Amino acid sequence: MKEHPSSPLSWREVLARHKSLRGIARDSLLVDRGESGYRNRFLADGRIVYPGEGLEGNQQPTGGNAILLEALQTRRPLRVFLREGANRWRDLGFYRVEAVEYRLEEAKGRYAYWFTLVPMESDGKFSTS
Repeated sequence: MKEHPSSPLSWREVLARHKSLRGIARDSLLVDRGESGYRNRFLADGRIVYPGEGLEGNQQPTGGNAILLEALQTRRPLRVFLREGANRWRDLGFYRVEAVEYRLEEAKGRYAYWFTLVPMESDGKFSTS
């Protein structure tokens, strides 16, 4: 994953921008490296594979999943915040939902959404790499 030059943020600063205790808000997302129980995948090219909302049962196109599905359809960018440790967050900037898969997780016996997020370049364009 590419390093982002922003300064570390406290949870209070993230919450003031994110405006939700949930991982998916109207204009932003929270990601971590597994501490929340969700398994975000950080790809070498800067993309993030972000699991849908809901840890049990089949995920539905409601709540946070509906927000991400709408962002995919409208191409609306979302700001992403990465949890780096206790009360340490990093603003990764804006990402766009590039794709979604709704697939069976055989080990858990359920269907889940997997959203692929692509970072925007600093000039306001989306990365295509």
